[in-house]
Amino acid sequence: MTLFLAQRYLNDTGTEHGAFEFRLMNTGTEPLALAKLCYSSMTRIRDDVAVTGAKFKRKFANHVELTPDAKEIGAGEVLTFRVDGLTHPPKNRSQGVLASWIEDAKGNATSASIGDLEAPAGTQLSPLKDWPEGKVTSQLGLLPWPNTVAVGSFGDAAVAYPADSKDAALFASVAKLHRRLFPSAKAPVSAMPVAGVVVAIKQGDVPAQGYKLTFAADEITLEHSDEQGRIYGVIAIAQILHHAYADDRFARPTSGTIEDVPRFDWRGAHLDVARNFRGADKVLRFVDILAWHRFSHLHWHLTDDEGWRLPSRKFQGLAEHAAKRGRGNALAPQYADGPNGQQGDYSFDEVAEVVDRAAEFGITVMPEIDIPGHVTALLSAIPGLKDADETPDSYRSIQGYPNNALNPALPRTYEVLEQILEEICEMFPSPIIHVGGDEVDKKTWSQSPAAQELASREGLSGTMELQAYFMRKIHEMLKARGRQLGGWDECGEGGGVDRDGSLLFAWQKVETTAALMKEGYDVVATPGQAYYLDMVQADGWNEPGAAWAGVCTPAFCYDFEPSRGLPDGPGKLVGVQAGIWTETIVGDRHFNHMVFPRLSAIAEAGWTQPDNKDRDRFFALSHVMPQL
Repeated sequence: MTLFLAQRYLNDTGTEHGAFEFRLMNTGTEPLALAKLCYSSMTRIRDDVAVTGAKFKRKFANHVELTPDAKEIGAGEVLTFRVDGLTHPPKNRSQGVLASWIEDAKGNATSASIGDLEAPAGTQLSPLKDWPEGKVTSQLGLLPWPNTVAVGSFGDAAVAYPADSKDAALFASVAKLHRRLFPSAKAPVSAMPVAGVVVAIKQGDVPAQGYKLTFAADEITLEHSDEQGRIYGVIAIAQILHHAYADDRFARPTSGTIEDVPRFDWRGAHLDVARNFRGADKVLRFVDILAWHRFSHLHWHLTDDEGWRLPSRKFQGLAEHAAKRGRGNALAPQYADGPNGQQGDYSFDEVAEVVDRAAEFGITVMPEIDIPGHVTALLSAIPGLKDADETPDSYRSIQGYPNNALNPALPRTYEVLEQILEEICEMFPSPIIHVGGDEVDKKTWSQSPAAQELASREGLSGTMELQAYFMRKIHEMLKARGRQLGGWDECGEGGGVDRDGSLLFAWQKVETTAALMKEGYDVVATPGQAYYLDMVQADGWNEPGAAWAGVCTPAFCYDFEPSRGLPDGPGKLVGVQAGIWTETIVGDRHFNHMVFPRLSAIAEAGWTQPDNKDRDRFFALSHVMPQL
């Protein structure tokens, strides 16, 4: 690229949150016409922004357009711009400009390479995250760690399973899983006769979802009481043997037992593909990683303001239209898109492939459509979903999207959602359908005559009571289809939803889990402070990531105990879940930096009883777990 954008944060400007200073450099040999300068940044600008070197033209969420004073940038020339009036101060180098380009008068775009956001003088810079090496305390290589380990001697004999066994298909499935995750590693088990150990599987007096492994010199016996335990047991055998073959610190037990059962039924990982799309191949790889960690649920976040990724037969063109961001589209480029934006959605066959791959290893895929807020993409694609008399730009989401919520007073809202939910239930066998409910601005619907008339008629006060009214109607739609409602913790506000047949996900703060349980809700703990994997992992300017929930180091994530301070009920702590939000996570290397080893830490939090955890052992094992 012939353009380079250098950037720094100025915190001594006399304004509340400081300013950005940009230096735009033309490193090419020809001048470039300059009618517009565009950029995207998670640190947004206020309505009263002051710009030096250009005039403010437009903003849409994270997307900003400026009209430079200069009409061109010459070869070797440097232009300086200052944007004064930020919505909040950036916390680190990743919270500046993520993408930028210029346009000429005809709209031809030239993209710029982006430098890190430079810190003000005196800012603590700090190293990147601390991922401790840990310490191998046992020759047993297994993560999550089992709850009862009584193994004695270790050996290195090859292992086979009877090819004519009724369990051969499961072994073959796990063998293929292993090959996908570790394509150059030795297969952990063989269907061919080998000198050494044979695996035998049988029913046993084992708790639901649990398994028991008994080791001898010439046999490994797997006992289970249900299909889930059988799957987990075979994956555990494969992982033990993989580590034994791949790393001389580990070996195969030749005597003793492992008796194991997961701590929580719900051991989930949330994956956001709406903000930044990940193709089906990447999602399938993520499912494989979850299987190796023995997760039980994939929470697939498929829709948001920035994109609608689900296919639809009832609304032809929905995904094609609402999954596309870019210049000239209803959805402007966001995050690191660049001028051409991005487009991505899944076919029915791809959805089915993800659901089937997950089910193969005992993982349930819970889809999420985020409503009533976070629906800019949907509103752009389906007509009739807006109150024509509502004041434009009368509220904005925390991400900066204006009037981005479905209206609970419009019959059209429920007509559309009935059809969408019908299709979702056809695609996903999950007993729970997640319907969002988060981050609806407190001014939402306050300037909608239709919504205010509904509130007056039903005796509702304020936005959250209107949302609760809306969510209760959605809950009834799901009940009619034999499904339960999943929602973010805000679904408990404004009177909430029926406790029977609902599961809430507590994210805003650690204390929310206890508060919802006291109100009678069953809860999955997914606090941003400990389990959101887009959060920064170290203090200081150099570590990338979001920072609204504070610093979540790998050690803090591992040490966090979700049951601490919880009441006896009446609601229950059903489990734990990792949250992977992708506004700033672009590419596999960045994904791996942010997600690991914290995903492995949450896997162990969901599986292993607190007294059986060991930080040194965990970190040693975490380094040999698969990544994207």
